[in-house]
Amino acid sequence: MLSRRLTANILNKRITSIKPISSIICRTIHQSTRILNEQQNPQQPQHHRQVTVDREFPDPFAKKKTNRRYMVVYAIGLTAMLAMIFNYEKTGSPIITSTLYFVRRSKIANERLGEGIDFSNSFPWISGPLNTVRGNIDIVFSVKGDKGTGRLKLKATRESKMNPFDIHHFLLEIKEEDGKLVDYDLLKDPDVQFAL
Repeated sequence: MLSRRLTANILNKRITSIKPISSIICRTIHQSTRILNEQQNPQQPQHHRQVTVDREFPDPFAKKKTNRRYMVVYAIGLTAMLAMIFNYEKTGSPIITSTLYFVRRSKIANERLGEGIDFSNSFPWISGPLNTVRGNIDIVFSVKGDKGTGRLKLKATRESKMNPFDIHHFLLEIKEEDGKLVDYDLLKDPDVQFAL
């Protein structure tokens, strides 16, 4: 019984000695968190300076005709640039590359156009759809050789990606000396078998 009272007294003394220390620690933590909050979120000043403009803003509707002309010129320029970009993508297509490769090896084309068959100018224009994903090819573009110039016409379709292209026509159109346009069927060339 005596030992229980002694241990209870010792515990009470220790608890009473710890209480002031814990209150000091709690106060210190509270003050440090308040200081950190003030540093992270400084108070904004109550009054802001009023911004003034010394001159009037320009009226965007003052020159309607000029603005419309600029918009028309911009739209035309943008359309032309997009057309050139899409045409440039067509010139690098594998279909165009294989078509030119076949024409260079074709005996019919070499007899009519000569050697060194290539695009007719540095910036070739390929007209017509060239969509291999949908299976729709119907293109026309100009070519030239040592003897003359002509136009290639290629039309091919396919039902799905798993099927090869069905070539409807692959023609070389050449203007003869009398002014008539003559189409030569390159699919009938016995030397080269053309396929897409």
